[in-house]
Order: sequence, then C-alpha cells, then structure tokens
Amino acid sequence: MAGGKLSPRQKMINMMYLVLTALLALNVTKEVINAFVTINESVVLSNENIDKKNLNTYAAFAQAMSIDAAKYGEVNKKAENVRKGSLELNKFIKETKVILIRESEGVSEKDSTPSLFAMENKEEYDTPTRIMNGKDESGKGAVASELKKRLEDFKKLIITNAPDATKAEYEKRLNTLINTSDPIEGEDGKRTWEMKSFYHNPVVATVALLSKFETDIRNAESQVTEDLFNSVGKFDFRPDRLTPKVIPNTTVVTNGSNYEADVFLAATSSTLAPDVFVPATFDSVTNKCTGCDGQPLAAMGGYSKFTQASTGEGERKWQGVIRVTKGDGSMAYYPFNASYVAQKPNSVVSAEKMNVLYIGVDNPMAISVPGVSSDKVKVNVTGSGLSLRPNPAAGAGHYMATVTTVGKSTISVSADIGGKVIPMGSFEYRVKKVPDPVATIASSKGGTLNKNVLAAGTLIPQLENFDFELFFKITGFKLTIAGKGRDILEFETTGNQLTQQMRDQLAKSRTGDKVFFEYIKAKMATGADQSTRTLSPMAFTVQ
Repeated sequence: MAGGKLSPRQKMINMMYLVLTALLALNVTKEVINAFVTINESVVLSNENIDKKNLNTYAAFAQAMSIDAAKYGEVNKKAENVRKGSLELNKFIKETKVILIRESEGVSEKDSTPSLFAMENKEEYDTPTRIMNGKDESGKGAVASELKKRLEDFKKLIITNAPDATKAEYEKRLNTLINTSDPIEGEDGKRTWEMKSFYHNPVVATVALLSKFETDIRNAESQVTEDLFNSVGKFDFRPDRLTPKVIPNTTVVTNGSNYEADVFLAATSSTLAPDVFVPATFDSVTNKCTGCDGQPLAAMGGYSKFTQASTGEGERKWQGVIRVTKGDGSMAYYPFNASYVAQKPNSVVSAEKMNVLYIGVDNPMAISVPGVSSDKVKVNVTGSGLSLRPNPAAGAGHYMATVTTVGKSTISVSADIGGKVIPMGSFEYRVKKVPDPVATIASSKGGTLNKNVLAAGTLIPQLENFDFELFFKITGFKLTIAGKGRDILEFETTGNQLTQQMRDQLAKSRTGDKVFFEYIKAKMATGADQSTRTLSPMAFTVQ
C-alpha cells in the first residue's frame, strides 16, 4: 500500500484508510485517557481516607504522651520523624503535579490550576517528558531523578524508624511497594527507572502515577506508625497516682431537699471498691486516719454516694477519707474536702427581649432554677391565653411564649428535687399589643422631598424602638395633592404601591405643592394578630 506506482484513486483510498485508522486510534486513546482520570480520582479519595486513619494514630500518640511521656517518648519521636518525612515528600509530589498540569495546559500565572478532569490536553506527553526526564530524556538530573532520590530516602527513613523486630520485613516490603530500581533489560529503550516511569507518558498518566506514589507513602507511614504505637502496647492506662474526686449533683441546695455527691477515685475500675469515711481526717505524718474505724459509706460500681439533709442557709463544708487496700495488703489513704451552698427556694424567669409579652409574636423566655437541671424544672402558666413551647434552637430551659389577649399573665415555677416538687416562685407579666408601625416613603416620614423621589417611592411601615424582628405590610392609603391656584387631587388605592395615576400627577406637581398620605392601613405580615392598624399620616412639601 505504501510502495509502487498508485493511481490517484488508489492514493485517495489509502489516505482515507489512514485517516480512519487515526480516528480509531484517537477514540481508543480518549477512553484510556479518561480511565486514568477515574483512577486518579479513586487514588486521591483513598489518600484522604488514609490521612484520616493516620490522624487518629497521631491523636492516640498525643493522648499516650500526656499520660506517660517516658513510656511513649521514644516511639513518639520516631513516629514524628516518619510524619515529617511523609509530609515533605508528599508536598514535593503535589507541587510537581501542579507544575505538570499548568505547563501542559498552558495556564497563565493569573489563572487557577484546573482539575485533571477539566484539562483539555490530557493526552499531552511532550511537556511531562521534558519536565520529568529532561533534555536527554534519561531522567538523570531532572525532576524524576529528584523524585527517585526522595523516594529512596523515605524508604531509608521508614526502615530506620521502624520497630527493631520488623526492620527487615519493612525493607523487603518497601522495595516491592516503592520499587526505584532501573530495569534489568530496558523495554523499548527505557534503560532507567526515570524513563520507565515517565518517558512519553501522557500528563494524565503521569499525574495518576504520582498520586499512586502518594498512596504508597501514606500507606507506609500508616503501617510503621501503627506498629510503633503497638510496639509499646496499645493504650493500656495504668495510673501510678490516684486522685480523689467529688462530683455533686448540684452545689446549690434548697431547704427541704438533700445534697447528693458521687465520691470516687479517678481512673478506678468497677472492680475497685474503696472505703469512704465521712466525716474523717488523715494525718500524712503519722499515717493515721481519724474516723476510719466506723462504718464506711455504701459503695456501688467503684464509688460511694454521700447524702446530707440541707438546713439553714450558706456554705456547708464536709470532708472525708478514701481508703484503698493495695496489692501488698497495706492501706493507702486519700483525704478530700468538699462544700455546697444551702439557700432558700428561688428561680429565675426572664423575658429575653422586653419586660412585657406581646400579642401575635413569639416572645423568647428563659426559665431556670439555679443548681437544678432543666429537666427537673416545672412550669405552669395562666392568664391572657399564655402558652409556652420549648425552643430547641436556644437550648434547654428556653421557651417561646405566645399570648392572645391584653392583660396580665403569670408564670409559676417549681422544681423536682430529690423526688419532691418544691415551689420556686411566681412571676407576673403585662400583655400588650405590638405598637403601631410608622409609615415611610423614600425612608422619610415627612418634610421637603423631591417630586421624582416621591413618585418613585413605596410606602414601607417601620417599627421604631422595638427589639423583635417583626414586619408589617401596607394594605391601603389615600393620596392628596394640593397647591396654590390648582384643584385638590385625591386618590385611593390598596397595597403599598402608588398607582400610575398618582405617579403621573406627582410628576406634574410644582415646587411648594403639598402632598398628603392619609388613612394608611397596615397589618402584620405574619403572626396571629391580623387586626388592621391605622397609621399616622405623612405630609410632604414638593421641593
């Protein structure tokens, strides 16, 4: 087909064959190129998952160091060495991928780097070959050569910092996982690792391969850091110091109720049942406990519960000693001190925006009893159709109050303390209607104004000095235009917009003419109160 003397017709047939063959090749290449994009996206997602796993391992190291730095110090230092090496190498690879994409795509300095999927020149291979393999295309002295050196250094870093028992295993595994050896027999003339990996590869394939190296690096980091952690022992918290802890249900107790507190040893287990003596004191000089001869508090699940009736008012102090039998049969004593405040029944109720309740809106309320959890606080309401509903967005103890009629409402509060419901007081609130808004046009309530501004304006009601986010809407108004030597013109309309006739007459008005907005009607845009309000009129002088 390529030799011999061919007729013009045969030459045309041969040319068409070549074109069709090229088109077929382009179609296959496009599918392969897109496959590399998909592979790269999967590898990137896998990298993110490995990063999350590695972060959990480093968090475990941090927690272990906070408890026993001497025990975990050495392996933690090795893990940090691996982490630093991984971050530096992955940073180099990421920067290389950005350079490959930008130069292959011809992106200007002011434009952002496109994603691999968004590239138009995914199949471009001259630029990545030049960047990765250099002018002689062997890769020596180019970016691929630098990458190879960094990969080999990273492998040495992993092996150096791996647990002694697994160093040989890591060396064998890494030589397979991250193989940087030159090919024994150069395939298609590719005599170096650099050429084998990057020579004449489309940019999409080169980027996907670099992403694969990132995965290999992260996997190696993940494996060695986990092995380092486990070489000391998974988090096996064995405290060498016991600290007494007292956790009361509340430090504020009302008369007629009981004070309760959980007393336990920090880091104790359910199998440890210390003896708690109240009242008791311990002398560390003589190693003698006074008050430890009697009956200790009843213990359950590793802690004891102390109960004392509250009487009078003010601070109440108490103290005791925790006694523990050690493994050699000797006794260890841990003294503690605690206190609580006894007070009369009280509660707190506040309207969070104003000292009154308004009809037709949600009134935020906060109701609490100091020292009592919100689930133990009981509320009862009466008067003016008052009702309360929880306000989850604001948190526990917060409500939305609604009222329906003018007058007074009462909120009564009680608290369930120790199984006994105790009244905490009642609070009375005035119930009022939301004040009338003030009508405006062009942000003005009256005075001198340009006729064109008036004609282009819209009536907008505004609530002045009112803290609620509440809106009204104009439902109708009357417009009057009066001037010297001219008839009085009157117009009426519904809604808040000027009619075309109104605008036309305003456009014809003269300086000094008077413009009045009267019988302005408004209603709440939303809410239960849909009564019609008559707003104050507005008077303007045409400028």
